[in-house]
Amino acid sequence: MEIQELHHKAMELADKADFQKMQGNADEANALFRQSLDAERKAALTAQQQRVGEPTESVLFRSAATLAYTIGDYREAERLTCLGLAGNPPVEIAEELRSLYDAVSLERSMSQIESNSNSKEQQSVTITIPIRERNLLNVLVRKFGWACVF
Repeated sequence: MEIQELHHKAMELADKADFQKMQGNADEANALFRQSLDAERKAALTAQQQRVGEPTESVLFRSAATLAYTIGDYREAERLTCLGLAGNPPVEIAEELRSLYDAVSLERSMSQIESNSNSKEQQSVTITIPIRERNLLNVLVRKFGWACVF
């Protein structure tokens, strides 16, 4: 089956990319993640075209969107997330897709803010984030090196 073969190829490439990333080979890792994304995106689009159904379609789109997010291709991650949500994903997968969409939106917003602000400016702010969105806080902390007090 073409979809299954593409998915397995994508996962193998992603595993190799993770290994290269751990070895400090960022360029090689990104190239492998890009190949993995291409295979997973093709698997997802083929599944959608063949009307394979849920949860297969949304799981493949979630996987492809996550790979796009991993390499910083936020526009593609956003597009793939929306395609996954456009079907009829199970509740849990839909929540994961929405969470990924939020993370992508945050990254895009932060990129715009970074380009418009002076990196030496500092400000103290208090934010409240629902516990279910704690991964967004992790993204903020990692992106900006913020200090957090819980």
